Amino acid sequence: MIKGTNARRALLLVLVVGVLVSGQFAVPGFANGGQLGNQVKIAAFLGLFGLCQTIAMMSGGQGLDLSIGATATLGGILGAAVIGPGPAGLLPAFATALACGAIVGLVNGGGITLFRVPPLVMTLATASLIDGGLIVWTSVMQANTAATPTLVALTGGSVAGLPRLSVLWILVAGVVWYLIERSAWGRGLMATGANPDAAYLSGARVRLIRIAAYVISASIASLTGVLLVGYAGQAFLGLGGSYLLTSVVVAVIGGVSLAGGRGDYIAVVIAALFLTVLTSLLTALQIEEAGRQCIFGATLLAFLAINGLPGRVGRLRTRRMHGGG
Repeated sequence: MIKGTNARRALLLVLVVGVLVSGQFAVPGFANGGQLGNQVKIAAFLGLFGLCQTIAMMSGGQGLDLSIGATATLGGILGAAVIGPGPAGLLPAFATALACGAIVGLVNGGGITLFRVPPLVMTLATASLIDGGLIVWTSVMQANTAATPTLVALTGGSVAGLPRLSVLWILVAGVVWYLIERSAWGRGLMATGANPDAAYLSGARVRLIRIAAYVISASIASLTGVLLVGYAGQAFLGLGGSYLLTSVVVAVIGGVSLAGGRGDYIAVVIAALFLTVLTSLLTALQIEEAGRQCIFGATLLAFLAINGLPGRVGRLRTRRMHGGG
């Protein structure tokens, strides 16, 4: 049984190392420096989208943000449309993406908290509206879709041997860890997700906390969409769509509770690395899509079982203490 966040982090680290060592034996060169740098770069995107789901899931109410893929595409396409030359040209792109993400998050959070629309329904409806709007936009507007050399350098360069994307990811992870673990807002988020009624009675502004969670989730997704444009070289419809389901998977593997109120983003970071190197190894071994999906499904089921163990053991102990069978 896994007890505590440290044990989960240790397990995931062991799995990452195990996959890398196995890959090096099976495919020589799999774990060399260049390959590792590329895998960390890919993992950064998955980790950032996993962060979006982590915050939404921790807010409770069976919260999942199914709009993050569409929001990333929105931020990427509109960011590319207004991006300018040189480093200064990045500012309007990221500012536009941030504004778009904040609006999407306000719509999601407002619908969920004020009108009591289930998160799955609300975020799915928002995603559909965004996708439809972007189809109209791209059909009538002849806007720029190409990444500038500065944006490409931001997502493709390195700092002290580390990919710049990974450095950005580390900085974001540090800020998020502080917000969740050390700030009053983080404590309110966990309390709201665990028991919103008790949190409200204790003075937490439950509605504002949940709205803020979806605003932060959508804003990060939209900003990541701009980074995706730099990585892919251009913006296009469906830019962030492939990260929707994997963002949920990586959050679950990282131990974020689907019921809300519990999560450890450091574990989610390691889970993103694990899923990335596992995918890379399966691709290098030329495992067909059906086989990869079976392995991913089995991995997810295993971690879902692990996530549920503490609760089952706790209930069993309670029954035994009260003389039950």
